[in-house]
Amino acid sequence: MDEEGHEGVGEQEPLESKRYLRYLQKLREKSFMQVTIWTAALLVGCAAVLFARLITASQALFFSLFHGHPYLMTAATPLLFVAATLIVHKFGPEARGSGIPQVLEAIDRAHGDDKQEPPWHSPLVSLRTAVVKVISSCVGIIAGASIGREGPTVQISASVFAFFGRMTRRVLPQVDFQTFLTAGAAAGVAAAFNAPLAGIAFALEEVTEGAFGRFREMVMLAVILSGIAAMAIAGNYLYFGHPAVTLTPNLLVPETLIFGVVGGIMGGAFARLLAFPELFGLPPQPWKRALYCGIICAAVGLLTDGVSAGSGYEVTRSFLESSSIEQWPVGLGIAKFVTTVISYLSGMAGGIFSPCLSIGAGFGFTVAKLLHLQNFKVCGLLGMVGFFSGAIQAPLTAVIIIMEMTDEHTLIIPFLLAAYLSRRIGKVFMPVPLYRFLASKNRKG
Repeated sequence: MDEEGHEGVGEQEPLESKRYLRYLQKLREKSFMQVTIWTAALLVGCAAVLFARLITASQALFFSLFHGHPYLMTAATPLLFVAATLIVHKFGPEARGSGIPQVLEAIDRAHGDDKQEPPWHSPLVSLRTAVVKVISSCVGIIAGASIGREGPTVQISASVFAFFGRMTRRVLPQVDFQTFLTAGAAAGVAAAFNAPLAGIAFALEEVTEGAFGRFREMVMLAVILSGIAAMAIAGNYLYFGHPAVTLTPNLLVPETLIFGVVGGIMGGAFARLLAFPELFGLPPQPWKRALYCGIICAAVGLLTDGVSAGSGYEVTRSFLESSSIEQWPVGLGIAKFVTTVISYLSGMAGGIFSPCLSIGAGFGFTVAKLLHLQNFKVCGLLGMVGFFSGAIQAPLTAVIIIMEMTDEHTLIIPFLLAAYLSRRIGKVFMPVPLYRFLASKNRKG
């Protein structure tokens, strides 16, 4: 009996030892993954700040040169457009445009695990592509192009995470590369806008839209209608109070409807123009196409005293912080619309996130000025939400970005309603969301 008992104990000891070793192995793998993600995320934050400062310096250089020598800078703009485009064409074609469609394509490839071109070796999210992205974007900004840094930041961020994903696969071959790319894209949005929740919303709406996309509209509509009913009865209040903030006295229904409709129409038209560049009949040669686009942007820039160039951040912020709309140039929203479309079609690197917000604010300020609306700042913010949602068809991302950047949480119901309307109208122009459409178009060649 004792011998059998000792044998049983002897069998249990190796079994317990194996379980303990497996536990230690899993713990080591989990710790290694966490340290890798933390390191990549910290580097992305640093890279986003550095890139933002490079873009700011490039934009300051453009304005300095333009205001000092306007005609000389106007003449140089088409040549700089050609330079920015050829840098992409020669050294990294995957760096063209915003960069978000390329990231979505890389994530789709990682999901399919393409054996012919493994996603972890894809040039869509390589460090070489990230470097080309930075250089071309800076040259484009110096040229006076209407481009932003947020889309490029997403591709740069995904490239950094992809690099760490490749390194991780050497130690943990079973690692999910799609997770690295998704985390990188979300981190890029969060770092670019200093809006962490927007990064999460972007990952849900654009990157993993499958299941979320199916119930998004139902959830939004339920939230909007219940919120309107509650606010109509109890007013716009904060649950625990916030004495430093003046709450919106009404639901802003007329303004919200106006900018939901205007944003949907203009945003949808904007997306369709970017999706189908053949509508413009531009020449196929990269240098010639960039030259033509540069000439158009230079002419518009000269007419607007250079204000149509760059991301539009400075002029938008200045009017959001001003006390009057009287000095707002009525045609600036349209001018920004034109130069952003043309800059994107040139073939250089450059995003459309911040130009979309500036265009939307421009339409908001213009409507407020023409209709003599007192709350022009609210109109500018509603214009941002409406145009961005109509163009990109990511309504929650639009709402959260504006709320996090402006701290206007009391306007959440008007924001949601404008975003919902503009997305519904935008889908008439572009049934498939712009970034998804461009990613699919890139995949088909």
